[in-house]
Amino acid sequence: MVFTSDIYKDIHLNYERLSDTERKVVDFILKSDDVDKLKLKDIKDVLYVSNATIIRACKKLNHPTFNSLKSAFVKSEKEKSTYPLEVDFSYILDGIKKETLATLELIDEKNVDQICNCLIEARRIFCVGLDGSSQVASEFNRKLKSMDIWTNNYSDQSLVDCIPYISTDQDVVIIFSLSGQIDDINENMLKVKRKGTTIIAVTNVTANKLKLISTHVLVTYNDPDDRRTLYSRLMLHALSTVIYEKLRTKVPSFE
Repeated sequence: MVFTSDIYKDIHLNYERLSDTERKVVDFILKSDDVDKLKLKDIKDVLYVSNATIIRACKKLNHPTFNSLKSAFVKSEKEKSTYPLEVDFSYILDGIKKETLATLELIDEKNVDQICNCLIEARRIFCVGLDGSSQVASEFNRKLKSMDIWTNNYSDQSLVDCIPYISTDQDVVIIFSLSGQIDDINENMLKVKRKGTTIIAVTNVTANKLKLISTHVLVTYNDPDDRRTLYSRLMLHALSTVIYEKLRTKVPSFE
């Protein structure tokens, strides 16, 4: 059974296939307040792109027409609108279960294995997480230390600003960011990338700048309803646990 909204999964799986212009089209649609009323002309007038470019973007996301793509977004919005103002305990549990299963569906074992190898081979690891993601980074940092892996926690912007000055091509930055759109963070990650440092991002499934910058990406399903943001943050914890448990099977002292 597929628990994710297909449109978000399609975007995640095919985003790298898009050209820069096609990505702008998809990002524009994602940011639209009312996709149902969005027209080709609206996109053309703002982005100065052709109909052909928009349709190519749609087809790369497995939708033959612009209307088909819009319908997928509208369906996702309707699912969001079914969230009641007052919920009982079973509904809360069902929401957490849905997001957990949806996130697990997005995990690729080979990708997790590569991430673990990077962490094991790193000279130093910088665990980064700000605001709501800081607890995830801090907890993951603690788990790495318990395995005698060199790591430090960076949960303050002033500390993150220092990373580009001290990181090398032998180091790894693992960053937990639900939005992936924090400008200061992404600017620092670009500087780090230019130094050859490996960047591992744990972020949401929808298109964001951090995913494009990073060497390896592990994604969580991101419910479009803001009222379920807490569930999405819980999924960051779930993915950090997946990485840790896989590491336990690869680090000799934990075999």
